Amino acid sequence: MKYINVQIVSIYVLVVVLFSACQNTDYRVKSSSNDYVVIDSLVGESSAIEMLIQPYRDSLQAEMQKTIGVAERELSGGFPEGLLSNFVTDLVRQECNNLDGFEPVDVSIVNVKGLRIPLQMGEITVENIYQLMPFENEIVFLTMTKEQMEMLFNFMASVGGDGISGASFGIKEGKAINIKVNNKALEDRTYIVATSDYLADGGDHFEVFRKAIKREGTGLKVRDAIIEHIKALSVEGRKVNSELDKRIYYAE
Repeated sequence: MKYINVQIVSIYVLVVVLFSACQNTDYRVKSSSNDYVVIDSLVGESSAIEMLIQPYRDSLQAEMQKTIGVAERELSGGFPEGLLSNFVTDLVRQECNNLDGFEPVDVSIVNVKGLRIPLQMGEITVENIYQLMPFENEIVFLTMTKEQMEMLFNFMASVGGDGISGASFGIKEGKAINIKVNNKALEDRTYIVATSDYLADGGDHFEVFRKAIKREGTGLKVRDAIIEHIKALSVEGRKVNSELDKRIYYAE
């Protein structure tokens, strides 16, 4: 059996005025009392609250069940690359390059672990994408040096690969070799990497992102980018699909 401690407090003024630091008024609690309310299966439901919530629940459910596209085959994760991570990183890079007011993106990174379910063959609903990407992660742009990019690819090689678009490299003895960005060897310049704010903060051991010389938010959620991209494919009469193209591979 569970209890809720209900404290009834009567004060002279609204709590919001406490934010007025320039005031020296000393606000105090006038009176206080406590009671315990038993919360168990006997409490039942409030029909009034249920009636209030029901329209919003129905509207949300209808929105989540909307079909936004069709997958030609099952897309699942994998290492060193996977159909699902290739699809998501490619669309993130494309959607980011469609944003106004930002420099072109060289590389996009999405961690495979953050893609929670595969996309099954057949119809794709909004709910499927929420299940795939349940996090409120924003896409951010990181400006990185050549040396930092080398560190990034070496880290990815050390963990057996991950989701990447716009670049390729081989893995040999746990290190990255034959690194290319946009089919060119790394140059002594800065690169723009699009990734989630979670990874940019060093999540999933991407500590190298914390060394970036510049960080810029886009206001675009990874999940929203996926939804809008699939919708656009559907409008064009195209199905969701991806290929393994050896963007990350094991070298002999």
